Amino acid sequence: SSFPLSAGRGVQMAGLAGLLGPGLLKGSSQIETSSLKSEVVALYFSAHWCPPCKEYTPQFKKVHQRCKEQGKSFEVVFVSSDKDEASFQEYYATMPWLAIPYSERFRQQSLSAAFGVSGIPAVVLLNRDGSLLDSNARSKVMTPSFPSSLPRTIDVEDDVGPLPTEPVQVLLRHFGREFDMECDPNEGWELLRLQIFSLTEVPAEQQRLFGLGVDRGLLSDSTPLARALARGLQERKGSGLPLADVPEKSRRASSVCNDDALGSGHHQGCLGSPEAWVGKQDDADLWYQLDLVEVRRAAGIALQPRETHPQWVTKFKVSYSDSEAGPWSFVSGGQEFTGCSSGVAAMVRVYFPEVAARFFRIHPTGFNQEPALRADVILSGAAPDLPPVIVVLGNFSPADPFEFNGNTPNRSSEDKMVQEQHVAFLQVKLSSLPPRLQSQVNSLQHVMKYEDIPLQRHALDQVPVWPIDEAVSRRKGTESYEVLFMRQVLRWFKGWFSWTNAPPCEHCGSRDTRTIGTDQANQLERSYGAGSAEVAQCGACSGQTRFPRYNDPAKLLETRTGRCGEWANCFTLLCRALGYEARHVHDWTDHVWTEIFSDSLGRWLHADSCEAALDSPLIYEQGWGKKLTYCLAFARDHVLDVSRRYTAKYEELLTRRSAFSEKELERAMSAIDEFALDQYCGKLPSDVAEQRRAVLATRAKIETQQLLHGIQAAPKPEEQVGRTSGDKEWREQRGELGATAAAREQAIACSEKGVADLGQAAAGQGSSAAKSSVDREQACATPAASAPQTSQEKTRALIKAAFDEIVATGVSPTEAAAMAMEKVKKQLQPQ
Repeated sequence: SSFPLSAGRGVQMAGLAGLLGPGLLKGSSQIETSSLKSEVVALYFSAHWCPPCKEYTPQFKKVHQRCKEQGKSFEVVFVSSDKDEASFQEYYATMPWLAIPYSERFRQQSLSAAFGVSGIPAVVLLNRDGSLLDSNARSKVMTPSFPSSLPRTIDVEDDVGPLPTEPVQVLLRHFGREFDMECDPNEGWELLRLQIFSLTEVPAEQQRLFGLGVDRGLLSDSTPLARALARGLQERKGSGLPLADVPEKSRRASSVCNDDALGSGHHQGCLGSPEAWVGKQDDADLWYQLDLVEVRRAAGIALQPRETHPQWVTKFKVSYSDSEAGPWSFVSGGQEFTGCSSGVAAMVRVYFPEVAARFFRIHPTGFNQEPALRADVILSGAAPDLPPVIVVLGNFSPADPFEFNGNTPNRSSEDKMVQEQHVAFLQVKLSSLPPRLQSQVNSLQHVMKYEDIPLQRHALDQVPVWPIDEAVSRRKGTESYEVLFMRQVLRWFKGWFSWTNAPPCEHCGSRDTRTIGTDQANQLERSYGAGSAEVAQCGACSGQTRFPRYNDPAKLLETRTGRCGEWANCFTLLCRALGYEARHVHDWTDHVWTEIFSDSLGRWLHADSCEAALDSPLIYEQGWGKKLTYCLAFARDHVLDVSRRYTAKYEELLTRRSAFSEKELERAMSAIDEFALDQYCGKLPSDVAEQRRAVLATRAKIETQQLLHGIQAAPKPEEQVGRTSGDKEWREQRGELGATAAAREQAIACSEKGVADLGQAAAGQGSSAAKSSVDREQACATPAASAPQTSQEKTRALIKAAFDEIVATGVSPTEAAAMAMEKVKKQLQPQ
């Protein structure tokens, strides 16, 4: 659960200062306790001499770092139990947070007594006003979901500008459509969601809201709406200012990767360019120059990442001059500005005090992988600001009954026992079948973790949804929004999650490591689903580092690294969180990927996050050269053998399926499928369950025909590439580097990059995905159109009809939303 926000701001600091004293150490300097702005403060009781503390502190540092990276309003204060100041200083020098001065020893004793601390390490959580949140949080802060329970700094910081008192014009974006909406800051989130429903027909229970100045994560209902709107207005300051539109010929750089000529290769830095400018990492004075031809007044810099690789500038400085020969001056005295935060192609606008000059240089000081950017100068002017943006995602398929904002039932021990009994009955039913078929029940149970709403919210904390939506909105082509959005999600995920060949050394940080063996998972690793841990040795310091093969998707949101198992596991969770119906696909020749249902195409699409590949099912057989056997797909309410989708040589594939008979496989899959459907639909209202069963039955008929028909089209370009993920030697050893010489060459050229750009190029020219059968689309849409309305849908229809009727009389949308809700409530009350 999330921590409550402090109610009063006037007496908060007196509370913390009374507990911690007037001053705190911050490294070698001292700050006033009253300057501490974090909404949640952790008191860390620890000591240099304590062996458990020495194990705990490095892990707590990682938690602290993750909280800071995710923009959480969280700080740690070290309360020392060291025996002398020298030990304290040595221990504190390893910590990144604040500390109570060692000279104030009495505070350690009084705090320990006040919060019942009897042993160390111990963690006590306080609110901003000094009130107690948790006196025994040592284990809590180590859970993967802890950062998501904390308030965001952006939601609680004081400097959001004046709170609006009058209605604010907001641009609402939904699935590629835009709506102008008037939002009254004095009304709450419930009425806002009703307004959104009236415009988009996305039910409030399914709405996932993003934007208003928050670049990643959901909008928080705990933040007052007026405050959220003020933040959105502030974020759009200067958004109407024009760009200089500096042509390629007027750009220069201190260095260019591969020494490419201007306008080619790595020397294409215009916004919207298919490539980018990429400088040399060993360039000691790295800069990218834009010439405005004449002296003009500038107000900022606009940046985009490199679109074809996960490369972008994270920090930079700006200098300016009237002459290319100088002298050059730094903007704001050399202030370092924040650049891009991900590989999503959305534009980042960074503003500074107006300066007049002809030449501007961007000096990258931090970057992801390579110093790469596309940029332009923002000119000064008096243009009105663009309205703040709210992006709403619902379920991508209208036939999906999942309610993201629904009540999350607490499963009682009795519920769990009943569930275990049902699983036991299923296992008895499968007991006569081969053990590996029996074990597929575990795969079904695993995908049910993706349905956990708190876990989905935790996952969405990581995703830059509104930048992705903005990037999709600029795309032109024949593909639907849901497909284009997924392409951008795959591109983002490729840069966000990392591949582990061998883990970097945890002792010295060197990447010169090699795997020397495998060990059993320890107790902590097993708690996150790891069955084993690979052990790597460092070539620099000879230290050993463990690489646990975690299977808990929540833990993977924290580690963000692994191989195909970890990638597909975490990615499938993210797909569910974003509103896609998703399957987790197990390839028995040692690979894993995802499938998503496309409502616009009326079929399931292959999505491989390791390769950034979408709708490229033949990539394994035609590109990698794999000899597939069984490809089994698991969703929350059904399971299916989808092997036919991934081969153009099914008769040949059948000869390799010798582990058991096809009849045994069909028996197992049928039993598990029936169990999955019954278990899921048993949690739904009867009319919703009936409709869901009808939709799945119709989809199953269509998919069966599709799979029986097989793949008739020629392989796409992205399906004729060998494996791009993992180091070359590992891919070669697995026999997946490429089925042909051309596939191998392409795989090496695309190493760690994936095939997204090959797929996107095909899509732009009208890919086979975009040209999918209209008959299939209509066939899949028919059941939903003709199915009877559920009770939920009837209520929504009543509210929308009442809203439209009231708005037509001239009442404002905000008032109409409240009146419509009240009217329908009365209609639904028993007479």
